[in-house]
Amino acid sequence: MKTKLFKTSSILLAGMIVFSACDKDEDPPIFGDVVGTWTLSGLKGTYSRTVVTKDGVANSADAYTLVASWNDAAGFAAATGADAAMVAGATSQDLASWKAGDNSPGFPRTNDLNTAALAAYGISMKGVFDDAPSKDKPGTYKITGTYPSIRLNTETCAPYLTVPQINDQGDYTVTFDYYSTGKHQVALAPAVDIEQVLPPFSDGTLTVDGDAGTMTIDFLDRDAHSSRYTEVMDSWSEADDRVISGIDALPRNTVVDAFTIAEDPHADKDATGALVTTKEAYIYDPSGKLASWGNFLTWYAFNIVAETSLKVADVKNPLTDLDGDGNITPADMVAYMHYDNLASGGTVSAFGIPYAMLVNSSNPAQPVPTDDSAGDFALAGLATASGGKMRFTLKSGVCIPVDETISFESQWTAAE
Repeated sequence: MKTKLFKTSSILLAGMIVFSACDKDEDPPIFGDVVGTWTLSGLKGTYSRTVVTKDGVANSADAYTLVASWNDAAGFAAATGADAAMVAGATSQDLASWKAGDNSPGFPRTNDLNTAALAAYGISMKGVFDDAPSKDKPGTYKITGTYPSIRLNTETCAPYLTVPQINDQGDYTVTFDYYSTGKHQVALAPAVDIEQVLPPFSDGTLTVDGDAGTMTIDFLDRDAHSSRYTEVMDSWSEADDRVISGIDALPRNTVVDAFTIAEDPHADKDATGALVTTKEAYIYDPSGKLASWGNFLTWYAFNIVAETSLKVADVKNPLTDLDGDGNITPADMVAYMHYDNLASGGTVSAFGIPYAMLVNSSNPAQPVPTDDSAGDFALAGLATASGGKMRFTLKSGVCIPVDETISFESQWTAAE
């Protein structure tokens, strides 16, 4: 009896175990290994901004010009009794200009942040992806934490990087494609009743490795582009969706302490390799136009260039093509001054500098512009009409409306 009872009990127990196991078995998640909690471990963003000129757009202009003001303009006007506004306007220099269709200054720009860089900037995001209730329904997501954003000080037109809070939620859908590239299509539909950071999109790409606990989500942000927004949303709000870019400083060439461009191999950079910009520097032109003055815009160089414009417009005795090269340039003005010196004309420039100081005519056959680039301009030298390098300051920035797209590549790690 004991043996039979044991056998019977064993059979019943085995059946219960099998039944229990079947009863607890659940269907796999509809969105597979995507479902769960993830932390941001890497983020690469490529920002593209194209200049816009349109009626009804804030800050719209035919051209957006960055202007540098001469540091000594007010002092010169006070010392000489000249009209201050005239001196300021005449000595100001256009350093750069942008028109519709150009890349906004500083763009395209790519920020590539690994885990350590994210932590250094204070960027931290957690994503919770809940599964769909059925195969014909989307899943839901929540993204919280902090994210990188390029903002603008609208008073100074100065761009800056900030790390605001993100608290997004909405629906997501994944269309799996296991048999070709391993990349799957992901769509994001942010909730419409709350303010959102992430844009809507239906054509993002996703990869996920459940065993490794890694996931990538890549997408193109187009909701701030006034023509491409139709790819992701129904309507455009000029007040809410337009991005205003800006610039109020330029890179500095560390060799000559002058304004320069980002591509300059001598552009100042910090320890991370990021450009260091400045609002005050010399103007240096290596193209050859200022070669006679060490490539710097000096006081003597400025006087000759300014005199060229004035003499071209002189209806009584206009400057002509004296060197026969087919153009009227400062070289023709140098020749004009030389002839005046040889004739002991004693003429002075509009700013009071004698032609004889601006051009060396000791060799009657070869006039030579006086190179005054060895030192800086000083108001104390006005009595002797001494020259020197002119120093300039960007006193105000330029705000520029743009169309923006951002290509994001994000890496996520499964939360433990």
